[in-house]
Amino acid sequence: MEPKDYRILLAEKGVEEIKKLSNSLRILKRKEFIAKIEEISAKLQTVKYSYMPAEEVAKLEEILKISEISSKLRKEIQQRDLQGLTADYWLEYLENLPELMKRGEIMKIYEAIRFFSGDVLSKRKLDRLWLCLFDCGFKLEVVTNSEALAVGRRVVAYLPPRKFGEVISRGMFVEATLEKKGELSIEEIRKISRSLGEVEALLISLLSSKG
Repeated sequence: MEPKDYRILLAEKGVEEIKKLSNSLRILKRKEFIAKIEEISAKLQTVKYSYMPAEEVAKLEEILKISEISSKLRKEIQQRDLQGLTADYWLEYLENLPELMKRGEIMKIYEAIRFFSGDVLSKRKLDRLWLCLFDCGFKLEVVTNSEALAVGRRVVAYLPPRKFGEVISRGMFVEATLEKKGELSIEEIRKISRSLGEVEALLISLLSSKG
């Protein structure tokens, strides 16, 4: 695994975002929370420059500790506004980093995130957008500008939360369907790669953003 592996770059972006949000989060032990994020950051650098195959990286003590710390920190975030959901997303990403590494070597940035197949349970019109309740084993609210995507069995790219007016979208529908319900494997993600251009562009933009 190279230091520029997209999973590592996204994990670093996540740490950066959590640091920026730390003062706006309603948490009881803020100093301890920030210290734990710094610990994650340090361990992430060890993982980054391990130069081991991704499957071996998944077993490293440092990455398992990152996962353990992130899991505990998620329990401290109770707020469900954009700041809280964003911090929770990135901590969940860090928590799942060992599993993401088990995918082996990857070439595309969309192979570094999770995708879920499930059903649109309901939709609500918002000006020119639709707010959908999506069930993939757990429930997500997803905003789309396509009414055609706001119905039936769909695939969602699980992305950092984004605000559209007064509502928050926690993913993006992609032009693909699978029979299964639940998380897609890396093989299933690659099979729908032709539908992931917009997801790829969004993730590349996310990594390049400074704000």
